[in-house]
Amino acid sequence: MTRHNMQINEIKEKKQKIIERFGPWTAGSIHLADQIDTFDEPHWDARLRRFVQIAADLAGKPLEKLRVLDLACLEGQYGIEFALHGADVLAIEGREANLEKVHFAKEVLSLDNLELALNDVRNLDEERHGRFDVVLCLGILYHLDAPDVMDFVERISKVCGKISIIDTHISLSDEASYTWKGKTYWGRYGKEHDTDATSEEKLAALWNSLDNPKAFLFTRASLCNLLRHVGFTSVYECLNPYEYHNPNWPLAAEGDRHVVWRDRITLVAIKGRSQPLLSSPITDASPEIDRPERPEYIEQLPCITGVSRRRSRGLRSRLSRFLPGPVKAVLRRIIQ
Repeated sequence: MTRHNMQINEIKEKKQKIIERFGPWTAGSIHLADQIDTFDEPHWDARLRRFVQIAADLAGKPLEKLRVLDLACLEGQYGIEFALHGADVLAIEGREANLEKVHFAKEVLSLDNLELALNDVRNLDEERHGRFDVVLCLGILYHLDAPDVMDFVERISKVCGKISIIDTHISLSDEASYTWKGKTYWGRYGKEHDTDATSEEKLAALWNSLDNPKAFLFTRASLCNLLRHVGFTSVYECLNPYEYHNPNWPLAAEGDRHVVWRDRITLVAIKGRSQPLLSSPITDASPEIDRPERPEYIEQLPCITGVSRRRSRGLRSRLSRFLPGPVKAVLRRIIQ
């Protein structure tokens, strides 16, 4: 049953006024009432399931007990989803046109537990905003330039009490670097605005940065390193629920065909406590190291490499007693 506190005609009229003033919805297809969505023809979003499931599985509390921060919320669908589940949500957005659409949905859906703030997310501050069980950093990192993007991730760490969900494009090449607080991070630069774009033109580009003409996109390794450097104790990549997209977007999907981004990942950064290692003093004393951009890969199984020929012959003899012939043949090629 849809929750709303307006008559159907009133919802339609207010939606139309929002569109006339700020343009149509471009991102969030939110169900408002019977046969009324923010998109005229409803769209599905597989990411919605992914983000909610991550929080439900990893935040350590029921959804209705969470305090959630939605950064650069755009038209607010993810923050609204958490609010509908009962979480207390703060959604921060830098453009009035986007935030007015969120405010409209909040009013229609009677979401008193959804707080909205018009602000630049680069101003995120623990003293001002407090701490959150779940921080949603969805589709914003790749719009920020260095060093702002590093500062922003550090600010996220300071307000994060448990988990941060980071959904972002990454760089597949390490063609550019930036050194921040003595650490070097790799990636590439991407364009956000023309260098001669006016403030009005930048503001009208609803899916781009607020002001910076270019952005710094991290490689996977550098983003993971940065998350550790700013205080997250572990980082995980979400593979299920599967994230996929409508190839006809912004038109409605046709059939079951879907596409995926080659360069987009969802990471979950955990704010925990580093644990001592009790069974291995030498490991406990060893520092955690950064992920290299181009690691050296193992060419042979470590347990086999370096085995003497005498031990190899003994191993083959023991294996030959009980392994099937095809398996013995494969192992024989490996250990020769």
